[in-house]
Amino acid sequence: MANKPKRIIILQGGENIEAKTNKNLFKQVLILSKTKNILVIPWTTDNPEKEKKYRKIIENYFKETGFKKTIFLEKNDTPQKTAEKFNQADIIYLPGGNPQILYSEIKKRPHIETRLKEFKGIIIGNSAGAIVLSKGTYINNKYQPGLALVNHYIKVHYILINSNNTPKPTICIPENHWIAIEQ
Repeated sequence: MANKPKRIIILQGGENIEAKTNKNLFKQVLILSKTKNILVIPWTTDNPEKEKKYRKIIENYFKETGFKKTIFLEKNDTPQKTAEKFNQADIIYLPGGNPQILYSEIKKRPHIETRLKEFKGIIIGNSAGAIVLSKGTYINNKYQPGLALVNHYIKVHYILINSNNTPKPTICIPENHWIAIEQ
């Protein structure tokens, strides 16, 4: 019998969270969760009003799906506070938005990058979040690095007829689709 994976990383090609197009995915994830808590790293925009709006949308989405608690990391959380939040959840969610902002904010806080790399549980990245979890991608011919928790390049919002100069191999994920990597 195969060993249970230490973690599962789920990469979404892009989901309209207001429309809850991947709700079935989160229901499946909830079944696997022991804590029923999800930790969100919401830093995908420089616009505080937009972040506030999407925090509410995310919180409502996860509450409606059945999660007990949605926990948000804050930019000013101390390493100790960050550790406490990581310890409360067995699922982490990195939302869509601007991958450069999310990547930069995590890189400014090495303790968060370390926690992500050592995390045992389920990590979900939607669009920008998926890019940050991967080795990276090219956006408008400009390289966007990732944290390489998944040792592949990815392309999100993928449309087959638009495939062009991507590094090989690249995992291509269409809008409203997702893949899971067991590690």
